Amino acid sequence: MRSLQPLLLWFHACIFVWHVALGVTDESALESTTITNTCSSSERSSVCEDVDDSRIGIMDNHDSKENLSSWEFMNAFKKLGSSWSHVVGEYISVVNNADGKELRGDIYAESGLEEGLELIKHLVTEAAAKSFENELIWSFRTSPLSDLGKTVDDLLLAFLRWSIVDNQLTNGHSRDDNGCSLIGGINHFPPEPHRINVSKAFRRLTSYTQWMESVSQDLSGAALTYKSISPSLSTFSIHVTHDGCGRLVWWLNLGKTQKFQSSSETTKMFVWVAHLLFLDDAAQTKGLVVIDDMSEIGFWDYMTLLPLNVGISIDRFLISVTPLKAKNVALMHRPKWADVAYGLLSWFLTERMKSRVTMVEKGKEEAVLNDIVGGSAFIPVGFGTEKGEIVKDVISQYS
Repeated sequence: MRSLQPLLLWFHACIFVWHVALGVTDESALESTTITNTCSSSERSSVCEDVDDSRIGIMDNHDSKENLSSWEFMNAFKKLGSSWSHVVGEYISVVNNADGKELRGDIYAESGLEEGLELIKHLVTEAAAKSFENELIWSFRTSPLSDLGKTVDDLLLAFLRWSIVDNQLTNGHSRDDNGCSLIGGINHFPPEPHRINVSKAFRRLTSYTQWMESVSQDLSGAALTYKSISPSLSTFSIHVTHDGCGRLVWWLNLGKTQKFQSSSETTKMFVWVAHLLFLDDAAQTKGLVVIDDMSEIGFWDYMTLLPLNVGISIDRFLISVTPLKAKNVALMHRPKWADVAYGLLSWFLTERMKSRVTMVEKGKEEAVLNDIVGGSAFIPVGFGTEKGEIVKDVISQYS
């Protein structure tokens, strides 16, 4: 586990924010991509293996004007106790499960969500009946449903809707998407009655219950509520709103982020926030947008925002466990190293994936945010340097 720890820091920032939150995966493209692409040239191979510590030290420099090469960036992971090839390998492993798979013999609901809910509840009952341990696992005892005003049926419906959305899309997206002119558009559902792959939804749900059980010790004790996670939440500048098309928007402002306290408290916070996101009706029906103001943050500060022993677990939860599918991810005020990082990761992204990422250029923040969320009326007050008007967001209703 220790060898994977530095990796999480990278995953949470780069994989979730840049790719997997999109919930869009071209598995054939990923599976045909080899890790050696990062060091394919014999001329470059020595650079990928040998580390120049004097140049890696640049990564600790907070001067964002430093011009780093891709090779120096990849080498920096050795200083973190990992390697770029290892990062890419884990990246592909996690991403391959981001969108689920259709398998022969899967059970389908032919008449829509009502039938789908009955079928998946039957599968849950069967799984819970196998043993006392399974009964405990499938009781959803650690899920913060009551605090969010939700039921087990609401949770099951979220996984069923996830299995329907955007299954028939082709590459690219339209700015005039299902009546939404904002960048990314809204979710595509097939014509009613929806034909739902219940087995696919249940496989995702099974991954969810297994992950929740794996962190059950962290979630034990007092019920998981807004009150219990608010101290940790206050260290990370997070807002959740709805935009001009009714989509859910997750705002992250690294310039106002402090370092977390304990691993357990960090896990609790992310679990609560993730449930808030994927149980939101708008996120399920319209889609999710992620906007990250990186605030020119230094490489080392960014890589140590999360406790080292939490990262990979949270990434897998957000990426390949929760029923989240987003329409667009926007990155603002990026430091030089972040552009280098995205350039490297883009080798593994299809055009469809890239179309869901908006790299906001300096000086164009206001105009681009207007195109993404619909104007200042949909931006939180105090987010970055933008003029927002939202005083109370979705999270504040629980305070």
